[in-house]
Amino acid sequence: MNSGETVKLGLGIDTGGTYTDAVIVDLESNRVIAKAKSPTTYQDLAIGITGALDGVLAQGGFSKEDVSLVGLSTTLATNSILQGRGGEVGLIGIGWRPEKDWDLGCKKSRFIKGGFDSIGRTVEPLDKEELKDAIREVSQGVDAMVVSCIFGVYNSWQESEAADMIREMTVLPVVMGHTLTGELGIKERTVTATLNAKLLPIINDFLASVKSSLMNRGIQARILVFKGDGGLMTIETAMQRPVETILSGPAASLMGGKVLAGLDTCILIDVGGTSTDIAYLDDGFPRINFDGAMVGHWRTRVKALDMWTCGLGGDSAVRMGANGDLTIGPDRVVPLAIAASMRKDLKLAMLADGETTFYVAGKGNLRNLSQSESIVYDYIAREGPRSLFETMDGVKDVVLIKDTLMALMARGNMLCTGLTPTDIMHLNGDFVVGDKEASQIGLQLLAAKMDDTPENLAKRIMERVVTRVGEEVLIKTMADEAGLMASSQAADKMLHAAAGERVFAHMALKASLDRPLIGVGAPAMIVVKPLEDRMDAKVIIPPHFDVGNAVGAVCSLISESITVEVYPRDDKFIVFTQFGSPSEYRRLEEALQSARSTAERYVREKLETSRAEDIKVKIDRIDRKFSDGYGKEMKFISSILVRATATGRPLLEK
Repeated sequence: MNSGETVKLGLGIDTGGTYTDAVIVDLESNRVIAKAKSPTTYQDLAIGITGALDGVLAQGGFSKEDVSLVGLSTTLATNSILQGRGGEVGLIGIGWRPEKDWDLGCKKSRFIKGGFDSIGRTVEPLDKEELKDAIREVSQGVDAMVVSCIFGVYNSWQESEAADMIREMTVLPVVMGHTLTGELGIKERTVTATLNAKLLPIINDFLASVKSSLMNRGIQARILVFKGDGGLMTIETAMQRPVETILSGPAASLMGGKVLAGLDTCILIDVGGTSTDIAYLDDGFPRINFDGAMVGHWRTRVKALDMWTCGLGGDSAVRMGANGDLTIGPDRVVPLAIAASMRKDLKLAMLADGETTFYVAGKGNLRNLSQSESIVYDYIAREGPRSLFETMDGVKDVVLIKDTLMALMARGNMLCTGLTPTDIMHLNGDFVVGDKEASQIGLQLLAAKMDDTPENLAKRIMERVVTRVGEEVLIKTMADEAGLMASSQAADKMLHAAAGERVFAHMALKASLDRPLIGVGAPAMIVVKPLEDRMDAKVIIPPHFDVGNAVGAVCSLISESITVEVYPRDDKFIVFTQFGSPSEYRRLEEALQSARSTAERYVREKLETSRAEDIKVKIDRIDRKFSDGYGKEMKFISSILVRATATGRPLLEK
């Protein structure tokens, strides 16, 4: 930079499953000035964040005083949900009861009288004594509370009253279903609120680590957090609504890949440590899933990019399957190359036991651990990675050691080690991440189990990873146009073949795509680029592909959206919002005008509060029509959705 030149720099940070990335970007030209990586430290995210920050700040060529914006993206929420991690949640449902097979994600629940009908009228008032009794029961041994009322998005009064009573009786944070989404669907809305509550301690620890690291380095810029729909939100909002960071990492990758590749129409593939994420970009616009993001088996009501997420990444567990075949993922483990630094004699223990699975203490939320869980956790935290049998020998006061370890892993307090594609890439010299000998021992142990040579098995592992990436692209493409394909041995082999793996003796298949594939993420050159020879598709790995998430995190806009519903009832029209009581109008145009002005005012005020400038508001009208008994849409309108989306540039501090 020239002396005296006024510059506006952005610092992008992405805490991924394997690496924490940091970049310095010229916000006028989107040019990457400096970048650095540091291993993500599962036991304490602050260590990895500090390493990446120090690495990028040490490169020089710019002044940290010119950094006027910090953008954060993270796969932390997505990975926590995929791995079943998070705080314990107590749920109070008002006016409804779950179906027998519903998994709402809570530890404890109670369902009480109350609720509203489909036009926001009270069906049954709250029983204050029943509510108090439910709070006393459900609040014990949990980290947060959720209140979800039937048709609460049409009338939020009972949810608000219950939340006020929870705050009077406990010190627990409370999440209300109507504050996160205005969409109907009591199950999905409750799951969204529960996941939000589970994520509160995880995301808040992460954000506190970032703020502390920045402050210690004299960076005073404002901090924004990337959302799953491709926009930014303030750090204060993220602390209250962490569930909106679901798919934040891959959303940032999409926007970063668009910036780095300079393409508006493409398929973006982001290969991370835990997951591979795939999304379409059409003429510069990402596809948005307004029905709600799907993560693992959870259907949420979180607006997010229409992203296909699968449990496949650099740190996916490589194992021998039940049928003796090679399996990769979906669970994530600590690569052996990294785990070796956590215990001096780990390699000797691996050889002595013929084992690659050792348990590692994570930081996590340690409140509400049982006595057995605390004993086992403290032992492994003190001694370092230990196998199941070593833990049994070292902990004499706990009987069900394996069950206790599984419970700790479910809470995110315990991880385990294993052979991963990251280890194989380390052995192949693609990048260096730690102890090469530990990776070699792990490969030898698995090769012996599978009656293969280490060299051949390493080749098979990486070929299978490339195949899996290609398969997931095809699954996403077919699912968008024809729905999910039923799994079978024949269907699986067809996918293997279409992704370029030779599985049929007398037939070859080759998939053809109508747009280029853009690969980002550290392993992209290794596991995405080979698809160009396997499939009929152009593959582009842009410059700085390894920090695409961090680039996207700081080169995007603040955004907010809301949907207001207009519902015809008899000879009137009712307007529903998720933040107030229903209002009635005699004429449709009056109702629509109220919906438009209410929605626009809400999103504009949100962006002004978030200190955005150049605010633009887009209003969309979606007519919902009745369907006949056979699922065919009829001409009569059942309701009208008025959706307002506002975007604005972050107001810079300098």
